[in-house]
Amino acid sequence: MNILATPLGWIMKGCYALVNNYGIALLIFTIITRLVVLPFSIKQQKGTARMAMIQPELEKLKKKYAKNQEKLQEETMKLYSKEGYNPMASCLPLIITMVVLFSMIPVIYGPLTYVTDLNQNSVDRSNNLITNLYTVSTEIKSKDTSIEQLIQGYEEQGEEDVYAALRETLSNSDDYPDTAEYIDSDSEWDDVMEAIEKHNDIDQFITNERYVSQNLAQSRPELVTFDFVDKDKEGGRFGDILPDDVRAEAEDFNYEFFGLSLGAIPTWDSALIIIPILSFVLQLACTIASQLFMKKNNPAANMGGGMKAMLFIMPVFSLFIAFAYPAGLGLYWIYSSLFALLQTIFLNVVYTPERVKAMVEKDIEKKKKKRKNGKKSFMERALEMQEQQKSQSGGAVARKTYSDDDDDDEEKKLSKAELKELQRKKLNEARKRMAEKYGDEYDENDN
Repeated sequence: MNILATPLGWIMKGCYALVNNYGIALLIFTIITRLVVLPFSIKQQKGTARMAMIQPELEKLKKKYAKNQEKLQEETMKLYSKEGYNPMASCLPLIITMVVLFSMIPVIYGPLTYVTDLNQNSVDRSNNLITNLYTVSTEIKSKDTSIEQLIQGYEEQGEEDVYAALRETLSNSDDYPDTAEYIDSDSEWDDVMEAIEKHNDIDQFITNERYVSQNLAQSRPELVTFDFVDKDKEGGRFGDILPDDVRAEAEDFNYEFFGLSLGAIPTWDSALIIIPILSFVLQLACTIASQLFMKKNNPAANMGGGMKAMLFIMPVFSLFIAFAYPAGLGLYWIYSSLFALLQTIFLNVVYTPERVKAMVEKDIEKKKKKRKNGKKSFMERALEMQEQQKSQSGGAVARKTYSDDDDDDEEKKLSKAELKELQRKKLNEARKRMAEKYGDEYDENDN
């Protein structure tokens, strides 16, 4: 997904440059990606209508070959080939949508990496500092103490350099195994200790869930950068620990939407709860609309348990996504669901079964012309391959049947005299082969 995230980041960078707001840039980005996917969606709509057209024939085949699944499959493929229908084509728009969605995750997790012009080394250094500070702070907190208390203790002991003493203590793998493991270079230690010297209470800030998402501080520190530069909140006074270029870029970067930070993960007790709720409702509306149109356009379609389950699977999945990832991804899902709903209505109003039927008939005529030129459809090639495999399999069975059974059948039709003569000839042939094998002379009259 990171491979696709880079070009998506370029698009997002262009969108952000237009509006200077990440939430609105996401909206523009969604419109662009939906327009890219629209031709595939139109093709999927035509495929759905075409399936509705051949559904009666499929039902006849199912009844006719109910006890012969192999024949049913063969006849179904023949029908698909005849009608120019490819059942796999309808999967493409869904695959493209899901790939774009999950490729967006790194972009939303790393706005400074993908949308700004920051040097990646500076971003990495900032991320490492935040993660290391979080590791140090949580391990100190687990021992029911704080950085300020440790420093006070060194001062009472008369230590000349309390920060050198603190570093030595935190480097002890027996007492602080997590810290000693995670901070593995002198440069990282220098950055951590410089931050602590500037703010002895930084551990109280970074371990407070009200200010910093504990999950993000450890796994996605780039998003926590905005908590350190938010001058309207507690974290604003800690921004000076970050590299200068990162701090300046983060201060200028508008990563909010209607005053809500898109880098935070929604919780039930935060204003961001509106994002998972909207995501669920819009996805549910989109799914209901799709199934209603499907039932209307194809009454013969089987709306069994699987289709009914889809009514809730995608909305629940969207709810999970919105709660598990930063609000930016949930906002993108809301945009996608909204446009998917509008697109579903548009496609079913504009591309009615009657209009699609006329379009399909034109497509069939075009494919007939291609056949005359020697071009074959996907289903025709698949059908030919199936026939070749069946032919090869049948030939092998026929040869085996002939070699194993034909002699026995012939012998059953012979009289006793003829059977005796046949057995004598077989015995002589066997003796002759043995003689030739061992270099002996063989005379049939001697037997």
